Amino acid sequence: MTGEAGATELTRYGRGRGRKAWTGMRIDGLTEDELAAAWVAGYERGGDGWFIGRDPREMTQAQLEAMGHEPISPMQAIRAKCLDCCAWSSDEVRKCVALACPSWPFRTGKNPWRQEMSEEQRKARRQRALQSGLGSRRQARSASSAAASVSEVRDDRLQHRP
Repeated sequence: MTGEAGATELTRYGRGRGRKAWTGMRIDGLTEDELAAAWVAGYERGGDGWFIGRDPREMTQAQLEAMGHEPISPMQAIRAKCLDCCAWSSDEVRKCVALACPSWPFRTGKNPWRQEMSEEQRKARRQRALQSGLGSRRQARSASSAAASVSEVRDDRLQHRP
């Protein structure tokens, strides 16, 4: 964004994000149309006569999207901020030496505090997903055929017990 009124910048998906720079402007003397435009752009009246950013928890998804924000995960948001901080160079993000930055451990787009799932945990999660109807039909068929073969083996063992 060039900082000029009405300048358009592009989002990372190439969508235009029309945004007038309301930061640093006093509210006194603005017309109702200008106040409405500032509201749509994500600003609200502050207690001291200056604009402040609106609370995103009180905004709808449509309002956020109108501002140019796309639905992304928190990890993607951290990664995007790190790229922004490093002049959009992924190499510079990887080499980042801002070790005191709270985002530093997350800069590569992965949560280092999250433990890897064991194969047993993956199987259990996959089975729960299939049982709740979240898996694909092919997965459901293969899981049901595997379960059927296991139950047949159990039946055979029970019938042949002395």
